[in-house]
Amino acid sequence: MSAIHRLQEAIRFPTVSHADPADTDWTIFRSFVHYLRSAYPLLFQRLTYTPVNDYGIVLHWKGKGREAPVLLTAHYDVVAASPDGWKHPPFSGLDDGESVWGRGTLDDKGSLIAILEAATELLAADFIPACDIYFAFGFDEEVGGTLGAQQISAYFQDRGIRFRYVLDEGGAVAEGKMLGIDKELAVIGIAEKGNNSFRFHFHGEEGHSSSPPTSTAVGKMAAFIRDIETHPPRARLTKTLEQTLLALAPYKGGAEQVAMRNPRLFAPLIKKILLKNKQTAAMLRTTIAFTMTEGGSGYNVLPRTASCVANIRILQGDSVESILAYIAGFGHEYELEEIMVNEPTAISAVDGEGMDHIRRTIARVFPDALALPYLMVGGTDCRYYDSVADNAYRFLPSRLSGEELDTMHGRNERISHENVYSMIQFYREFIQNLQ
Repeated sequence: MSAIHRLQEAIRFPTVSHADPADTDWTIFRSFVHYLRSAYPLLFQRLTYTPVNDYGIVLHWKGKGREAPVLLTAHYDVVAASPDGWKHPPFSGLDDGESVWGRGTLDDKGSLIAILEAATELLAADFIPACDIYFAFGFDEEVGGTLGAQQISAYFQDRGIRFRYVLDEGGAVAEGKMLGIDKELAVIGIAEKGNNSFRFHFHGEEGHSSSPPTSTAVGKMAAFIRDIETHPPRARLTKTLEQTLLALAPYKGGAEQVAMRNPRLFAPLIKKILLKNKQTAAMLRTTIAFTMTEGGSGYNVLPRTASCVANIRILQGDSVESILAYIAGFGHEYELEEIMVNEPTAISAVDGEGMDHIRRTIARVFPDALALPYLMVGGTDCRYYDSVADNAYRFLPSRLSGEELDTMHGRNERISHENVYSMIQFYREFIQNLQ
């Protein structure tokens, strides 16, 4: 069976995680773990396998040296997918000869399968890595990672295992046009925002809509949303963004190069430019996005309560406490319910051993791409490994178009054969050339 076929089989397991664990079908997760063990027998025979919290997978590959180990991680849970609007059913794993289709091909079973394929190839050749390597695969990253990666991190902590660095999913190889660069960019996440969700509850008079009060529960909620959306947290340059600009500067000319080489001096101009694009704007501030609302049971009935959910991605330099205080400062009355709470991560070194090794590996697999650090505006399991690693990096070794990137969590998610083999090559090179 080829790597493509094994990935197809992996996609056919609908390992959908839910915020409430009671809503998750754990039998599918158990079956998926059994599938991996049967699909990669050499790997599970030669490496030390430890299940964590039933469905978390930890594999230990003993190396030659005594240096601190390195951790490679991925997750195998996925977000839900309705077949509506998909060219091929989301859990079909269909191969059209060019791409494998289905939920999880990019996020993140493709990466997991590529790691296992690369390791198996090397084991079959009796390769022994230069240092110990651990693989850690979580199972609830899409809903916060508290049952998977957080417990795996605790497992490492309890055993005194500390890593030189971690490599998880993250930035990919993409066109540099968004940043005005002709070259492809291989963006490596050196930090990520804190991923938070809160529900805000508003109260009002209930009764018939024919004689309404000055403001209803829904009206209070709407006023709250309007104030937050029209007065976002202030934009500013972080150390992470400064590192990105400094890496890009040599590929710019004239005034642009001068500004990027001196980002603090030209911060007002740089912010003005980056705020024009929603992707780059997200790197400049804590973002507050309202994603769910609820209130009312009839078109002529005043609801007693209304609620909305905000997903808040907190920028380095801000905190959960400071952003909640910012929101409270608008003076609206509400009750706050925590759904998911995470502070922003630490910022990893841009000139350390781990970053250098990732850059060298990128140069072998994607020789025309410019590797540079950036801020992950999305969330990953990697944040939980800050406590057991000196540095944490986030890179998905795939060349992706803007349209392909949009399929993550969207319709028609798929991965090309070329990217499957590029990922396997990347992880093989990464493991082979560890110092």
